[in-house]
Amino acid sequence: MENIELCKNEITPGEHVCVVSTATPAKGNPVSVVHEKLLLIFVVERETGKIIDFDINTASALTAKFIRSIFLGKSLITQMNEIKSSIQQNYLGASARAIIVASLSARQRLLDHVMAQDSKEK
Repeated sequence: MENIELCKNEITPGEHVCVVSTATPAKGNPVSVVHEKLLLIFVVERETGKIIDFDINTASALTAKFIRSIFLGKSLITQMNEIKSSIQQNYLGASARAIIVASLSARQRLLDHVMAQDSKEK
């Protein structure tokens, strides 16, 4: 419970945005047995794209914890190649491809948002 409170204090709407992305896991994948879609939730700094919090719906809490460690502290904008490589090299689960697809989609959603905000300010 203490970690949840700490997280609430660090997240500031306006400074941070929540980016949600989904992907369809392959049939027979343990995630697909529990969830129809793989859901990735990123809380990122609006200016830098730095991931300050992350969640994913997996079949196992340990898997979610491991995948979270790959994303935290990285920039969804500038470090996507590093994130993708880390998933490919370190996560040997059936959802690896779906996680990469959803991550790329989240990155594009964030970039679209940042560009839209920049054009409003001009």
